[in-house]
Amino acid sequence: MKLNRTLVLLFVFVLSISMLLSGCSTEDGDKQGDTTESVSVDTTPTDAKTEEQAASTDEVTIKILYPWGQDAFDKLFKDIDEKLPNIKIELVDSQAQLEPLQELNAKQIVPDIIYANWGIDALKELDMIEPLDELIESHQFDLSGIDPSIIAYWRLVDSEGRLLGMPTASDNYTMYYNKEVFDLFGVPYPAKDLTWDAMVDLAKKLTGERDGIQYHGLEMGPGFAGTEALVPLKQLNVNLTDPETGEVLITKEPAVTKYLELMKKFYSIPGIYSSDPEVRKDYSFQNKNVAMIVSWPGYIKWGIGDPEIAKNVQSVPVPVWPELPNVAPASFSHPFIINKYSEHKDAAFEVLTEYVSPEHQTKLARIGDRPVLTDPKVYEEFGAELEVYEGKDISAFFSRKPVIPTTISKWDQYVDLSGSLLKFSESDMNIPEFLRVLKEESEAKIKDAMAKGQ
Repeated sequence: MKLNRTLVLLFVFVLSISMLLSGCSTEDGDKQGDTTESVSVDTTPTDAKTEEQAASTDEVTIKILYPWGQDAFDKLFKDIDEKLPNIKIELVDSQAQLEPLQELNAKQIVPDIIYANWGIDALKELDMIEPLDELIESHQFDLSGIDPSIIAYWRLVDSEGRLLGMPTASDNYTMYYNKEVFDLFGVPYPAKDLTWDAMVDLAKKLTGERDGIQYHGLEMGPGFAGTEALVPLKQLNVNLTDPETGEVLITKEPAVTKYLELMKKFYSIPGIYSSDPEVRKDYSFQNKNVAMIVSWPGYIKWGIGDPEIAKNVQSVPVPVWPELPNVAPASFSHPFIINKYSEHKDAAFEVLTEYVSPEHQTKLARIGDRPVLTDPKVYEEFGAELEVYEGKDISAFFSRKPVIPTTISKWDQYVDLSGSLLKFSESDMNIPEFLRVLKEESEAKIKDAMAKGQ
């Protein structure tokens, strides 16, 4: 009896445990069933889901090397963080030159984007350039809205034709004139379709003494020999050297002779310029004793700055050669380079595409930064927030079409044509003699550069 009772109790115990386990299993199963019904099935591979979630939620810091401090940096980039919520932008206050870059590399500071305003030679030497073509393709970015002369330049400097950087601000040219000087000499204001020969005649009429003050009809860089003096030659779109061999071509290139013939006409105007720095420092466009100046659109912002002086200044498009109407020199822009060693190339490219977006370029244009886009709506906003641009003919800055370069020769930098113009103006040499001397000097520089592997 005791055994039977024990067996019964054991059976009841086992049965109770089984029912309890069955109930728990059924309850959990019901709960799981409810969850399955409320969530759609995700067939995305685990690795892909992880990457996607990281891309959408993780904040990425993009470091940008820029040399002019936080305030200037913020003016260029302050609103991009807002447009790209998962990207934080941080300044690396340094210079894109060899020694500063080496110091950053030694400290393992890796800027993702580099503002290459000192050129790209140091970046090439350190193998820090990531060409943009693959990023352009993967992000399906359209380059067609950017000034094609700038894009052409940054492809031509690469032996493989790759786009080495994204443009920052465009360097193009205009001509400013001081209405007070024109009124003083009784000369009508310049037309919008001036040729260079017409400029010579106009400069003659506006050069002379009035009330004991010497006035100068035209300025094209300090001493009439700055890089602005090369604008007529740049419109002709020629190389001074052979890109492959380094041969100096200036004695063979008719465009160079044509250009020097024009410059000789300007230099022949008595009193238009002086090679003496002491004399030259007393006259300038901002001192209101120069009638016209060929310069950048930003000159009135950086070179003048004073709205009281600027109110009597107006602009017209840069003069042209008769056979090349409406042609401006190719635009230039220092590039933003993506660092080859960046771990965030895609995010860095997103920053650059936002930088050249119409919305951001319009904001930059309003504070006087030259837009790299060809959108007329962006042009119209240029200088809108700066008093010095009030009443100016903004269309004069952008109405000419930049010539598209077809070849770029790195050896041209060793032909110091602009630096030799004053010597040309003061010598008795004719143009062929001058070019032969300059050719010999340039050949020696190129030979030395080649020997150093530059």
